[in-house]
Amino acid sequence: MRNRIKKYFLRKKLNIYNKNIDITFDSSFGNSENIIWHDNIYIGQKAYIWAIGGLEICENVIIGPRVTIHTSNHRYEDATMLPYDGCSYKKKVTIEKNVWIGDSVLIVPGVTIGEGSIVAMGSVVTKDIPKYSVVGGNPAKIIKQRNIEQYKKLDDNKMYYMKLKKENKVKWKFI
Repeated sequence: MRNRIKKYFLRKKLNIYNKNIDITFDSSFGNSENIIWHDNIYIGQKAYIWAIGGLEICENVIIGPRVTIHTSNHRYEDATMLPYDGCSYKKKVTIEKNVWIGDSVLIVPGVTIGEGSIVAMGSVVTKDIPKYSVVGGNPAKIIKQRNIEQYKKLDDNKMYYMKLKKENKVKWKFI
């Protein structure tokens, strides 16, 4: 019951009542007013999202547990103090539609994760990720491309996990 109350207040703070967005109660959000929320989004346990520079999470995005997203960074070049000064650069992060971000991923300010991409757990995303890519590592590098024909077929038929889950059409099985 206590977790449900925490989740209620988090949804209220984030102003996401009219969307199919599932966020665990123990996730943290800074500057949430700078987040653009689309529909059918899941954010896993203990996510840490600092959105001072702006963040857009497009539709049908799954963000795993312990993901960290930063949208600003301290100034160290031409700084007036060490190791950095009192200035920060704001850099928007964009997560395009149908992206899956695995457990414990770190996303640095200013990157775009392209449509349909998959980011393997434990990756550190330091550069833009092209559409339909599967990436992993530190720094994240392209491992392979998704099957674009299959991807487009699923997208055209609106086969979105969070949408289908809300409609009770997801049946779990282990293969």
